[in-house]
Amino acid sequence: MRLGGTSEAAEELGVTPQRIAMLRQRPDFPDPVGEIAQGPIWDLDVIKAWNSSGLRQRKAGRPKSDLTTRTLGGRFVLELPAIGSGGFADVFRATDRKTSDVVAIKVLRDTAAVDPEAISRFKRELRLMEELEHPNVISVIAQGETDDQDIWYAMPLAQGSLADFTEKIDGNPPLIIDIMRQICAGLTYTHSNGIYHRDLKPANVLRLENGEWAVSDFGLAVEAERGTTPLTSTLRAGMGSWVYAAPEQWAQARSADHRSDVYSLGKILQELVTQEYPVNTEIPPGPLRPIVERAIANDPAGRYGSATEFLEALERSLDTHEEFDNWESLEQTAERLRDRMLSPSTTAADLIEMIEWATGLDETSDAEMKALSRILPWCTSSSIEFLWNHDRGAFRRLFLRFTDYVRHTSFSFEYCDLLANFLRRTIDMTADSSILRMSVATLAVIGPVHNRWHVRDVLVSVLQDVKSEEMSIAAIEALRSVPRSQVRWSITDFTIRTLPPAIRYGITDWISEAG
Repeated sequence: MRLGGTSEAAEELGVTPQRIAMLRQRPDFPDPVGEIAQGPIWDLDVIKAWNSSGLRQRKAGRPKSDLTTRTLGGRFVLELPAIGSGGFADVFRATDRKTSDVVAIKVLRDTAAVDPEAISRFKRELRLMEELEHPNVISVIAQGETDDQDIWYAMPLAQGSLADFTEKIDGNPPLIIDIMRQICAGLTYTHSNGIYHRDLKPANVLRLENGEWAVSDFGLAVEAERGTTPLTSTLRAGMGSWVYAAPEQWAQARSADHRSDVYSLGKILQELVTQEYPVNTEIPPGPLRPIVERAIANDPAGRYGSATEFLEALERSLDTHEEFDNWESLEQTAERLRDRMLSPSTTAADLIEMIEWATGLDETSDAEMKALSRILPWCTSSSIEFLWNHDRGAFRRLFLRFTDYVRHTSFSFEYCDLLANFLRRTIDMTADSSILRMSVATLAVIGPVHNRWHVRDVLVSVLQDVKSEEMSIAAIEALRSVPRSQVRWSITDFTIRTLPPAIRYGITDWISEAG
C-alpha cells in the first residue's frame, strides 16, 4: 500500500492540491484511509485505479449520455441488463467508482403508487441503515433517487439467498439453528435501532462472500405490492411475500412491529423444517412444532416477545429433545415429568419444559398421547394457571389434542375421575370459552362410556356454574357435538331443570328429539 497526503494524491492525478478539495465533493472520489494533523491520507494505489478506470470525467461540459444512463449517484456504474427483476424492483451489478468494488444496486420502480408515508419511512430507514453496521445485516453503502423519482440503494453483492439453499439444509437441525441464530442476531440489532423489516422471507436473507447470512431488503416492497397488485398469487415470487407476512400486515401495515418480524421468523423456520412452502399452519410433530406454532400465532400478543426470545426457545427445545433422545425413553420421560407435576415444589422451569415437550408430541401416535395422558391430569390449579398465562396458544393446542385423545380412549374408573377433576380445574383457572367447549364435550363422552357417576356430577356442576352468554353458547355447542344418547345419560329430566336458562332452553328440545 502506497500512502500519501493531498500533495501526493494531486501528483498522482496530475492536478493541483487545490483541485483535490473540489474532487472530494464528488460521490465517487475515494475516501481517505485516515486523518493526521497535516490532513487526510489516501491509498495512492486506489487513487491511481480511480484515475485510470476510464470513468473520471476529464473534459468540461455534460457527461456522455451512456454514462449518465448507467450511473447512479455519480458513483455506481451499472452493468446492463439487470441480473434480477420483480414486480417493483430491478437488481443490477455495478462498479463502485469510489472503491472499484462490484456491488448490487436495487432500483425500486413505480413508487408513485405507494403510500407517501410508507415512502418517507423507507427513506428514513435507508438513511439510518447507512450508519448501521452488523455482520448479519446487509449494509447500505449508499442510497438515493433516480430522475424519475424511483428509489435505489447500493449493497454488497451476495452469493445467493436462503431460498436458493433451502433444499440443501434438509434434515440438518444444527445448520438450521445456526442460520436462524444469524437471522435473529440481525433482526435484534435492527429492532434495537427502531427498524422493522416487514418483508422477511428466505429470498431476503442473503449469503455473503464469507459464508455468513445477512438480512436484506427492508420494508418498501411489501408496501408497494399491496398498493398495486391484487391478492391472488401464492407463488414463491410476487405476492408470495404474503405467505410470510403477519396477519396484522394484511389489514393495516402501520400496526407492524417487531412481533410481525417474529411471525416471519416462524414461517421461515417452518419452511426449513418441513421443506415445504409454508402456506398453512399444519406443522408436523417434533421439538420444533411448538416453536413455530407460537411464533405464527394470529394474535401478536401470543407470539414471542422478541427475536432473541424466539431463538432462546428454539435452542432450548432442541437441547432438551437431544437430551431426552440420548438417555430417556418415552416412558421414562413421562414418569420423570409426572413426578415433577406431583411435586409440591414444581418450578416454572419444570412447567415450561413439560409443555414444550408435550406440544411437540405426535397426536396420531397412541404411545405418545398415552404418555401425555399420564402427565397432564396431575397439574395442580396453580400449574394450570401458570401454563395458561405463559402461553395460552400453546396450552389451547395441547388441550385440544389431549381432550380429543381422551374422548376416544378407555381408562380405568379411578383415572376417569382424575381426568374429570383435571378438566374442572382447567375450566376454573382459565375461564375460557374454548377450554369449556372442549371440556364439556369430553366429560359428556367419558361419563357414559365408562359409566362413571362422578364424571356426570362434574359435568352437571360445570354447566350449573355457567353465567355468561359466551360460555353458555360454548356449552351448548359442546353438548350438541356429542351423540344424544350420551348426553341423556348425564343430563336427566330432573337435572336439566337445574341448569341456567340459556343452556336449558338451548338443549331441551334437542335432547328430547328421538335419536
